[in-house]
Amino acid sequence: MPEKIVKDDNQFIMQSEPPSVAGRSQKMAAALSSYARALAFENKSRRNFYRLAGLAPRTRDRVFSVLFLIIGAVAFVLPMAASIVYYAFIASPGYTSEVRFIVRSSAPMLSRDRYSSDTVEPKSKIVQDTAVLLNYLDSPSIIQDLQRSVDLRQIFGRADIDFFSRLSADATHDEILEYWKKRYSASVNPKSGIVELEVTAFTPKDAHDLVQVVLKLSEDQVNRLSSGMWNDLLHSAQNGVDNTTIEVSDLRGKLRDTQNQTGVFDVDLSAESIIAVLTGIESEIAQLQSRRTALSQTLDKGAPQLADMDRRLAALEEQARNLGAKAAGLPSDGAGTLANYSNIFDKLKFDLKIAESKLQSAIAELEKVKLVSSLQLVYVDNFTDPTWPDRSTYPNVPLALFLWLLFWTTICGGACGVVLLVRNKLD
Repeated sequence: MPEKIVKDDNQFIMQSEPPSVAGRSQKMAAALSSYARALAFENKSRRNFYRLAGLAPRTRDRVFSVLFLIIGAVAFVLPMAASIVYYAFIASPGYTSEVRFIVRSSAPMLSRDRYSSDTVEPKSKIVQDTAVLLNYLDSPSIIQDLQRSVDLRQIFGRADIDFFSRLSADATHDEILEYWKKRYSASVNPKSGIVELEVTAFTPKDAHDLVQVVLKLSEDQVNRLSSGMWNDLLHSAQNGVDNTTIEVSDLRGKLRDTQNQTGVFDVDLSAESIIAVLTGIESEIAQLQSRRTALSQTLDKGAPQLADMDRRLAALEEQARNLGAKAAGLPSDGAGTLANYSNIFDKLKFDLKIAESKLQSAIAELEKVKLVSSLQLVYVDNFTDPTWPDRSTYPNVPLALFLWLLFWTTICGGACGVVLLVRNKLD
């Protein structure tokens, strides 16, 4: 009997015409067994094995196919369609007003020994003020100050603004702050200190007016901080003047009491008067001695005239000794001398001179602080006017759609990957 060659996907099986039905059945069973072993080695997935064998579970495949379609529709098609509709027909246009400014200080340079230090220079102060300003724009205080000047709920919560961009009517203070952070941006150039401020609103006028209000509030806030510092300095300078005035008054009282106790108003004047009196007495003594010498040649030693002259000379000499002792030595009556008084008065006058000098310096510093505290110390100097936007910059439709496309593609891909992983686990 001639042989037939049966070609299969995995091997060639040589068969010959069996002489009977039993022989053909045996050879068919052997061929199927060999084919099954080959499939098992090539693919370990039961699902692929069933498909190749023509026994795939079609119901489960249809379930997973429908699940993939649902995921694609829910996680990609519908969200992207909603995004396109929103940005094309619903989203309210936003207008951005921009201004650029720098922070300047007008405080004069006061005495460095008292109000300045080597670590705080004007440039550092400007940097600190700029940092304070930027932090203020992001703080709850800006919301409180803005609410006193404008109605944020009216600007951002009008009914003509779309639901997703509108400020909620019952928004809390923290929610308003978070909403405000999305509507403004501020950046500073670290080299030049130029600050760029942008505020977005839903009309050009609102954006322009908000920028002006924010500039004014920022300037007031920085000046409030500086005014607090200068108020402290003013209080300190006033205390310095008051304390020094008391010290000067006390020293002047001591000087006056010493003058009353000693009877000496001025040591120099007293010394001059004593010297003048002493000179007169010594001159009179010299004259009396000359006259006595002349009379002693013509009169007896016991003459009354000579005795009278001797008494007068003794009195004048005693007076001269007392005046001399009062000026430089120890007086016979135990009172102080001009030399002692001179030391006391010199010390009092020296202390009084120092105190008066301190008082003059304190008064000068007080006048400086009063002058500076009455001035505006910090200026927010905008060298460009707030822009009046003539076209909307929000939303950026191409960029927004591209970002949403990436987002929903990632979500859809992740969900499909999870389902595919589950299907492979079930195979």
